[in-house]
Amino acid sequence: MGKTKLPVRYLKEHLLLAHNGDIWAYYHVEPKVITQNNPRAIREQKEVMANLYSLLSPYQDIELSVTPYQLNLKEKFEELKPEFDEETKEVGSYYMAESCRILESEGNVYKPSFMLGVKVNTTEVSDSFLEVFQTVLDRVLDNLLDWFDFEIEDIERYFREKELVVKELDHLLHSYSIRPLRQKEMIYANRLQYIRGMKHEIEEENHWIDLEDIQSGVIRPDKNRIGILKIEDELGESYQSILPVGTLPANMTNIDLFQFAQNCNFPVAFRLKVHYAEVRNHTGLSLKVGWLKNRFREEHRTKEQYGEDVSDRFLNIRFLANHMEKRMEEKEPIVEWLGCFLVIGRTPDEVRQRSLTIIKALNRFATISRAKYDQVRLFYRLLMGESLEGQTHWRQRTTIEALAELAFGTTTELGMETGYYIGRQDVLGMNGSRGEKTELDEYIYASNKFVFLNPQAIAEGIRGAMFDSPHIAVTGKSGKGKTFLVGLLFLYSSFLKVQSLFIDPKGEKRRWLQKVINNPYYQANYPLFVEHLKSFRYVSLNAKEEKNYGVLDPLVYLEDSEAKQVAQDMINELSPLGENHLLKGAVLKGIEVVLRRRSEGEQVGLLHVVEWLKENPDKKIKEYGDFLYLTINQSILRLGFSYGENKGLDFKDKTIILEIQDLSLPKDTVSPESYTDSDRKSLCLMISLGRFCEMFGKRDVEQKTAVYFTEAWVFNKSVSGRAIISAMARVGRSQMNQLVLDTQYISDLGDSEENEKGNFGVVFAFDEESEREKILKHIGLEVTDQNLNEMRRMIKGQCFMRDIYGRVGKLNVHCPFEEIAEALRTTTKTNNSLAEEKFSFA
Repeated sequence: MGKTKLPVRYLKEHLLLAHNGDIWAYYHVEPKVITQNNPRAIREQKEVMANLYSLLSPYQDIELSVTPYQLNLKEKFEELKPEFDEETKEVGSYYMAESCRILESEGNVYKPSFMLGVKVNTTEVSDSFLEVFQTVLDRVLDNLLDWFDFEIEDIERYFREKELVVKELDHLLHSYSIRPLRQKEMIYANRLQYIRGMKHEIEEENHWIDLEDIQSGVIRPDKNRIGILKIEDELGESYQSILPVGTLPANMTNIDLFQFAQNCNFPVAFRLKVHYAEVRNHTGLSLKVGWLKNRFREEHRTKEQYGEDVSDRFLNIRFLANHMEKRMEEKEPIVEWLGCFLVIGRTPDEVRQRSLTIIKALNRFATISRAKYDQVRLFYRLLMGESLEGQTHWRQRTTIEALAELAFGTTTELGMETGYYIGRQDVLGMNGSRGEKTELDEYIYASNKFVFLNPQAIAEGIRGAMFDSPHIAVTGKSGKGKTFLVGLLFLYSSFLKVQSLFIDPKGEKRRWLQKVINNPYYQANYPLFVEHLKSFRYVSLNAKEEKNYGVLDPLVYLEDSEAKQVAQDMINELSPLGENHLLKGAVLKGIEVVLRRRSEGEQVGLLHVVEWLKENPDKKIKEYGDFLYLTINQSILRLGFSYGENKGLDFKDKTIILEIQDLSLPKDTVSPESYTDSDRKSLCLMISLGRFCEMFGKRDVEQKTAVYFTEAWVFNKSVSGRAIISAMARVGRSQMNQLVLDTQYISDLGDSEENEKGNFGVVFAFDEESEREKILKHIGLEVTDQNLNEMRRMIKGQCFMRDIYGRVGKLNVHCPFEEIAEALRTTTKTNNSLAEEKFSFA
């Protein structure tokens, strides 16, 4: 009985010598990151890949694969540790470790890795029959030596003979950003075939030298379950099922099987063995197509003779045969391929359930076979270095354009490589099980594409990022989840080395945080988090307390030129002067007079400007001064209008939440012409508050700062307000400052010229029905009916995200911690809402 030979004889760099003497070269394919919401970009990439497949046709055999590579989540989170503040290191480390534990409890975390294999020893172009004969003779001799268990005497010489071919191939693929595998990558790629689904570290498995160690896994059919393989190794055991693709539709447009494999919420590999069909020889494809056409012609004639209808399937197959013959006449490559899903699990039942999930998910347009009695044969057929030779079942025959429709080399990614977990990339789109009533949890757990974000890393600048701005914008209609997301980013950032200021004009944040702090359940179960919330400084500006008079007075805390502009804007917001140049001029004059007095050492404030107007000899100016005084006196405006008796705001604490009591902001639907006196008073103070945030961000270039500004939409209602947003956005990396802007409209972020400059490095866009087209354009998505409809169908907690690399995708926001989720609540459930949910989702 002959000795069982190892599938691979020799590895050298990115080259592999197979047991039959074939040499294969393997390459890492850096995937093109394309959101599924940009069909034009996907189409362009498929055309690029079809062109590549055409160029690879002289090599006759190639291999395409996407493999889930295990990620080390702990290592990702460990990168955050040096960024924790000394005061918050314990709580920051706790949530870092808990995030890792919770995510890994769902199973190992993976990232797709794309690999291209090319057989390089079939490209000899012989100038004479003698060379052809000699090439064939060499291979026959090699096979004879194989039979008698001999090895090629000089393997290095054998590789050198292919050196020129390999260099040419390397050069060709380099132009497609495809690079040769490194030696360790090559070892691991081979090793992984025998340890899929087993817990391991890549660094411990990519250093093997002995091929028997690399290929040491024992493969056998599971005794109790037909159609499942059991893989055993020193690392442990796992189970695997190989599901070959059976039938496919005639029109393979958007049959994105590589993308489908990535979207599964469990580890799935997808491999293709591809052979370029011989078209013009006595056994070639043209002969088969010609025979098929003759058969169709005879059958068609018979059916017409007996008056029988020709089936749609018959006509479809005949069309495809004609189409393929035409492509061959134009000398375009035709490929034959075997495509298989490799489903991995810890138990046979898990593998079986996952296999059924794939079969059911694809049965709308494809037949996926269980291949119950061919598992071992398929396992070895799909190994690196194996070709399609001898494979008869599940062998597809298509054009290279159809092959490109499988979407090899494309992926979807979102967020950052390190940072805190903020949710998952959506993979269901509009295909939730309950349509528009599908709950957020289903969207979340259908995906294993975790999204991470480190706000402070953005602020420091990232090599390779498309956007240079450190700022983050969160836009969308109220009630869609943007307040929750802003709060989540704020709490995660509070663990890091940054001074954070959270502007909460309505005063809601403190109320919800205090509920958690005072709740015995959270005190007992999450004492670390409760103590962290207690460490925040809560500043509530109450105009009824004299100590707060003038804390937002621009003549108290701003330099002359800035003080003059802000003071003018505040008075104009309080009482718009329009084209009344007399009163406008008087206000400007009064500000200049008071600022001059300040430069001489006098204690002054905005009320001194009002006093100057009141004392003006001009009757109209005096009346206007009297009106302002009566409006300001004993009102919330005393926070911004004073005699300079108190210092302006100045914070030294690490985390501050600032609120203004009795502030009443107008609803976003109210036009400025309809503002009440109360609305105008509130907006007047917001002008100064916005300018204070700008100064907070740039007062100390050595101190990292972050400003979280909620209800920022109010600034877009006036010219002065829009100027403040622009000014806050201009304070950036050079001042070590980050702005997180919570606003309703995408247009609040600036005009098109500013947008092109990327004032906001990261954008989260929740739905806002009045701006859907603007939102899509701003974040870089095509304005299509599908995208517009997807926005319309977004539920609470879903948004589009554009990350610092310019990648766009739909995010399902997720916080796995009940204590943090409770602290970020904005509404209280009553029996009314609970009853509605009970029957609505029954």
